[in-house]
Amino acid sequence: MSSERTDRNGLIVALPAEARSVGVRGVRPGGCARWQYGWIAVSGIGPHNALRAAERLLECGIDRIANWGVAGALDGSLAPGDLVVPDRIRHAPDDPGFATDASARERIIAACSGSLRVREGALWSAAEPLANEADKRALAERSGAIAVDMEAASIAAVAARAGLPFVAVKAICDPLGRELPQRVLRALDGGSGGPSWRMLSTIAFGGPPVWNAVRSLAQDFSQARRALTSAARLATRACVAA
Repeated sequence: MSSERTDRNGLIVALPAEARSVGVRGVRPGGCARWQYGWIAVSGIGPHNALRAAERLLECGIDRIANWGVAGALDGSLAPGDLVVPDRIRHAPDDPGFATDASARERIIAACSGSLRVREGALWSAAEPLANEADKRALAERSGAIAVDMEAASIAAVAARAGLPFVAVKAICDPLGRELPQRVLRALDGGSGGPSWRMLSTIAFGGPPVWNAVRSLAQDFSQARRALTSAARLATRACVAA
């Protein structure tokens, strides 16, 4: 791969912790930086932040975009640390969504399947986090998706408008049966992905239900991040290769 070609790859993650899985540190949400394989942007959580990050990367002259990070399970057979490489990104019932780049997807699956549990299927991008199993099952039933995130569709839309290939890699951090207290969801820090005083206060004074939910989520997020780190070693070059 030529250095010129490498410089034109773009990777978007929502959180600094996801950036660390590909060896990038020190980039805060809203920022972007040079990366071993081109450019990386840390968007922050949510579709609007992801859209802005993708547009920033276009200004860097990239010619392909990848989305890398964590997702929630809509399929009960998916466990924390499983890898989903979606063949389609969907976001609305009456919209077919966006197909991902088949060549890159096949290379990633081939590179990772020997070491990680890998699934292919549709990924749904939601505007808000899903807090309970009933909502997740209902979404799975009407969408046919196996996992849910909040960023991929916005990034895929930017790639489609620019005529660029797009691929996504997601590690499951939120199993189907996980139910998050509404207090935790309301305390999320405006999409930054970092702890806020409101979040810390919610945890501190939330009592055992909140403590247990946050502890389980943190454990599963750590497992998902380990899977992303392994996937980065196995397949990052496949994710961005020509």
